[in-house]
Amino acid sequence: MLVAALYIGHVVLRIAFYPLTICTGVLLFALIVLLTLFNARKKLPFLPLLKASTWMQFHAYAGWLSVFVFLLHLDWQWPHGTMNQILAALFVIVAGSGVFGLILSRTLPPRLTRSGEPIVFERIPGLSHRLLEHTDALVLKAEETTASTSVSDFYGKHLRAYLTSRPNWFMFLLGKNRGHVRITAEFKAFQRYLNEQEHAIAAELADIIEAKRDLDTQYAGMFLLKAWLFIHIPLTYSLVILGVVHACIAFSYTASLR
Repeated sequence: MLVAALYIGHVVLRIAFYPLTICTGVLLFALIVLLTLFNARKKLPFLPLLKASTWMQFHAYAGWLSVFVFLLHLDWQWPHGTMNQILAALFVIVAGSGVFGLILSRTLPPRLTRSGEPIVFERIPGLSHRLLEHTDALVLKAEETTASTSVSDFYGKHLRAYLTSRPNWFMFLLGKNRGHVRITAEFKAFQRYLNEQEHAIAAELADIIEAKRDLDTQYAGMFLLKAWLFIHIPLTYSLVILGVVHACIAFSYTASLR
């Protein structure tokens, strides 16, 4: 409805010979500033400014609306001039990163929930290290109680490299975890040659492998949710600053024509 009203208003103003570029430019800049305030709202959660989820929903709708106004402002064609092209390219990047972030915010939380209880991002490296230490102790125990090196051999050849590997956020984004798939296949093959005592140790190793997968999932997902903001937010502020410069130039040019 709002998009249709804007488009109709745009057509009416064009017929009436109103300065459409100025009108759409002012509206676009106002929307960008309004969208920028969403980050300020997240930094001030104690203020009674509606719920964060409501702001997020508003941010998404206002973002799509700004894309439409941006196209109206450009009159559906790429602008001329270096300054205008840089500003347009910056808007496209900011809008694209915003869409990417919206997709992440909708798809990642359910995946993280399936991997267990939420964990504070900064604690994950420490938990991974404790998991490795626990595995080291378990392998030593296996050597002492089973009088066999089967478990320690598997650990040295395969498992330790998996436990010390860094989570691959790109593969996580694709919905894949090749490291876990590979170690699971190797672990199943390894279990065929174990005796009864070693099977008891292997059951604990299986839990460790699953725990490592869950930690990697939490790390990769939270990393993506945080990392995209380091692109989106600085570029948004850059867009606002360049928008002010662009507006000053545009108004100065318009005033000189009068």
